[in-house]
Amino acid sequence: MTAARAVLERTRSSIARGRAEDLRLARTMFVAALVAAPSFAGADTPRDAPTEIEVDRADAPAGRTELGFDGGAPVDGWGVTLSGGWLEGPVVFGLPDGTTSEPVRRRETAMFGGALALGESVVVDGRWSFAHQIGDRLRGTGDERALDERVPGDLRFGVRLRVMARTGGGVFVRGDLALPTGDHGDFAGDAGASLAWRLIGRANLPHRIVFAASAGLRLRGQEILVADRLVGNEALVAAGIAIPLPPLRPLWCVDQVKLTVDASAAIGDKVGAGRGPSPAEVRFGVVTQPRPAWTFGVRVGTGITDEIGSPALRATIEVTYRGDWKLLAISRDSVDGDSDE
Repeated sequence: MTAARAVLERTRSSIARGRAEDLRLARTMFVAALVAAPSFAGADTPRDAPTEIEVDRADAPAGRTELGFDGGAPVDGWGVTLSGGWLEGPVVFGLPDGTTSEPVRRRETAMFGGALALGESVVVDGRWSFAHQIGDRLRGTGDERALDERVPGDLRFGVRLRVMARTGGGVFVRGDLALPTGDHGDFAGDAGASLAWRLIGRANLPHRIVFAASAGLRLRGQEILVADRLVGNEALVAAGIAIPLPPLRPLWCVDQVKLTVDASAAIGDKVGAGRGPSPAEVRFGVVTQPRPAWTFGVRVGTGITDEIGSPALRATIEVTYRGDWKLLAISRDSVDGDSDE
């Protein structure tokens, strides 16, 4: 009995040390972000360069396939994601003669990224995209240069820290850094870097239903004037639900197919007489896991506001492969009754 108690105490001590190391790592990452924040909040004078924005608001993190935003989905070990997207009409300009112009009429995007769990409480992820697009760019406004058809996107990194875990759900804090590697002369990337923070809540409801919501803030390093809009700092909100379908053998088993509904919005900052765009969209999807390591997802959505970044149509298909190799030991105590991160 004494030997068993000693083993239990050593195990508890090891888990406690692991959690402390996770918290120190996450704290270091977030302190670094907070130190950089003042330079973003005090962005330069707004630039009158309407092409230097990203009109695609896709925000799903790589390494897991679930909702169209980070809803706290678990990452056990590591994961890689490949996705393809179809975007229609994310931005429309009114011209002086009363007609309209579509700077980006259509865009097809390929995205690749991955996620890695660092211990039981921290996940880091990154993604990059490349797209083909057609549109008018700024034709009819005095700038007749054609739109670049093949454009790279911004490079994005994220870190998520689990701050509370319960059987019925969990609470997370997420930070994001976007680097201006995209073609910001053709609506395919922001002119400067940006930082974002989000608080995420995840609840496990009866019948294996999952509800998640997040709220936060994005700070841009460079504000851009687009006609009467100022693309700059903004508040971020999102909410979604995943509902598993009952098993239908031999087609699928328990938890292998889920229906998802989610919505996200940005609320633009108001500075003086200028106001930032406030795009919002809703998405409907199906997520299936035919094998333990493979997850496939399909989402279709549309914008619900007439704003820059609110598309007429969005369609996404993605596939994620997840491995069980772990950089650090992970406790089996998790948010979802499985390993979380």
